[in-house]
Amino acid sequence: MPRKASAADAHSTVKDQAVELYEDFEHEAKREVHDPLASTQGDLPVRKHINGVVITFFILIALALLAVIVGGAIYTRH
Repeated sequence: MPRKASAADAHSTVKDQAVELYEDFEHEAKREVHDPLASTQGDLPVRKHINGVVITFFILIALALLAVIVGGAIYTRH
């Protein structure tokens, strides 16, 4: 019969995940520092992430401008 997870178990799990994430990041950083040209695809996830942020930013600007135009059109008709 499975037991319910307690708050201590959840904290331990989060702590373990944070430690694992830090160790993974540390390993990747050491690998990149020792041989930065070993992986030509190393910056691909960063590039994709930045492109996603830029595209999202421009979409938000376009939606804001559209809202201003529609709001102005509605306001001037009254």
